[in-house]
Amino acid sequence: MAVSVLLVEDDNLVRAALAAGLAHHGYEVTAVGDARAAMSSFVDAPPEVAVLDLHLGAGPTGLDLAVGMRERAPGVGLVLLTSFTDPRLLRTSLDTLPAGMLYLVKQSVDDLALLATAIDSAPASAQSPATSAPRSPLTAAQADTLRLLAAGLSNSEIARVRVVTEATVEKTIARTAQALGIPYEEGVNQRVALARAYFRLIGRTT
Repeated sequence: MAVSVLLVEDDNLVRAALAAGLAHHGYEVTAVGDARAAMSSFVDAPPEVAVLDLHLGAGPTGLDLAVGMRERAPGVGLVLLTSFTDPRLLRTSLDTLPAGMLYLVKQSVDDLALLATAIDSAPASAQSPATSAPRSPLTAAQADTLRLLAAGLSNSEIARVRVVTEATVEKTIARTAQALGIPYEEGVNQRVALARAYFRLIGRTT
């Protein structure tokens, strides 16, 4: 019998391509584009494996969905398929994966067979201990500051959001640049370089 897979991906083209590819590999695929549709489908017909994007727009993330799904069905296999190399770059609280959840970075998946292998092994991993999510070389404070900087916030605005002083923000930015190997150079806008590094880390180019 075909393994049932719930695919949650908000990009229409990516969702259609993945659904077609997985169906071609012999899986029974239900594909949806947002968190509400995902939970509705999960409740109506619990799949054996859920393949979840991390960033689903405003509202719950793929990890939020995974926690809810695991509470309802402890044996469901979970695969996170995302462009974020570090989920803390979306939200600093996203630091721990549900037990046995497999984490795949889209940029490294150059063959659908790799995703198929993860799907096949996900149910057996469901009872494994919870693990930390993959991390960039940044601390949580640095990841949060980098995300806000890339969103265009000034140092004073970042300080207000993070409830710290501007001096702390300046030090954090300097340490973030050092951690990412971005040296201070004459004629180079360090904030622009940091923003570009952020977009690379989340799988986007500028």
